Amino acid sequence: MKKILSPFGLKLINLTLLILAIYGFFYFETSIIIRLLVIFLGLLSISLMAKFGELLVLVTFYLSLDVLYNIRYGLAVPMSLILIAVFGLAIFLFYTSLSLKNDLSLEKDVLLVYLLVVGLILVEIFQVMSFWPVDPKTKVLTMTIVFYALSKTVYLYINNVLSLKRISGILAVSIVILGAVFSLSNWLGF
Repeated sequence: MKKILSPFGLKLINLTLLILAIYGFFYFETSIIIRLLVIFLGLLSISLMAKFGELLVLVTFYLSLDVLYNIRYGLAVPMSLILIAVFGLAIFLFYTSLSLKNDLSLEKDVLLVYLLVVGLILVEIFQVMSFWPVDPKTKVLTMTIVFYALSKTVYLYINNVLSLKRISGILAVSIVILGAVFSLSNWLGF
């Protein structure tokens, strides 16, 4: 399939989204230590953009979703607008992660189905997690792990190396990380 934007254009848009997400994160976050960690993580993902473009996508996804959760709860924006933003963000960042790995050898219709399915899965998870009584950072980390597992699975499938062993490894690591996130969030009181 022909690429819509060049890798440079996708990285530039992703970098702009990252800067906006960091700015929005600073608007809602008051802890200096967490702000410094976010600046460090943002600078690290920008510096490693050439080798690990996926890190930039994941950091942008995490910070953008955190901002969207805080906009939802802090500014009382209607849920429908937030869901549209999550859908657009998920589709764009999934397309970016595939494009940066040069995995757009799919037919146009198949790629559109993958984009829509990933977008709808993440919108559904976002909506369901809106009702969970946990900290938004825990919700966002959970969604980022799911996004990573979905993108890695599609990447393996596109390159014809998807096997039960690899998918079970991805799922096992994702479940362990999710278990650690939820147990630590309960232990720390989030």
